Amino acid sequence: VGLGLLAWLLHQVPLSTVRTAWLKPDALTWGVTLLGLGVSYLLRAARLQAVMGLASRDGPRWLGLRLDALRVILMHNAAVNLLPMRAGELSFPYLTSRVLHMPLSRSVAALLWMRLQDLAVLLALGLCCWPGLPWAWRLAGLTLIVAGWQAGVWVLARAWQGGQQPSASSRWRALLSKAHEALLEREHHHWSTWAFTWANWGIKLFAGAWLISAICGSGLGMAWAGALGGELAAVVPLQGPAGFGTYEAGVWAGLALGAAPSAPFMALAVPAALALHLCFLLCAVVAGALAWLTGSLAQGPDRPAPGIPD
Repeated sequence: VGLGLLAWLLHQVPLSTVRTAWLKPDALTWGVTLLGLGVSYLLRAARLQAVMGLASRDGPRWLGLRLDALRVILMHNAAVNLLPMRAGELSFPYLTSRVLHMPLSRSVAALLWMRLQDLAVLLALGLCCWPGLPWAWRLAGLTLIVAGWQAGVWVLARAWQGGQQPSASSRWRALLSKAHEALLEREHHHWSTWAFTWANWGIKLFAGAWLISAICGSGLGMAWAGALGGELAAVVPLQGPAGFGTYEAGVWAGLALGAAPSAPFMALAVPAALALHLCFLLCAVVAGALAWLTGSLAQGPDRPAPGIPD
């Protein structure tokens, strides 16, 4: 489906237009985009460090950031960007157990928690910054997100209390119980995890909007809607290899929702989406490869820590 969407989108755009779009941004534009993406990697690693409670553990650091957490984030990000159907998410429990020596239930719960945080923040950013949306709708939507999140935490905290605890004789129920306990870890609810999540998405979307605006000639607010549309499309489980097709369709839809179809910049919407997608994809692959290579050279082959459950 993703490759079919990509073929249809490219069929609507001459290849010469795509080439022109690649050459249009100047060095400053590319530099701002790459810098923003690099900062977002560091913020994601800082969030992982906070969610997993790694601040008090010994290990090599750079500016207070654990390098093993950064390594996990970069390799996981590369896998998510490359593999279809969000299959790259499966690398997270593997990497956290091999590199950070975390139990499987804690890793799965942390991944679920961070993805729910990502979705909540992306929806909130869309409500805050979407062009032309009435303020009453923005406030109502933000209130609904906050109330829904708090209600979910309340229900989660009171689930399986008293006599409803699952018995240890059932392995899958025991694993579910461990995941439930891990979701209620104090570190998951720390204010810093939310701060890092907001900062990560704010900077990444700004970097993407900066490049889209430079290629399309649209305003930054309109380009923000396009960058947000691409990220929301990437959340959908139905993804082709490397997310091609669905990401471009999301960027195009985000731009189209805030502009008239006859707007001049819409002619460059798909080439801009391709340029942004390839930029993010190449950066993810290069950063993930460097993380794997430097980790292998420094530590040798990873070995699971003793006592980690299968």
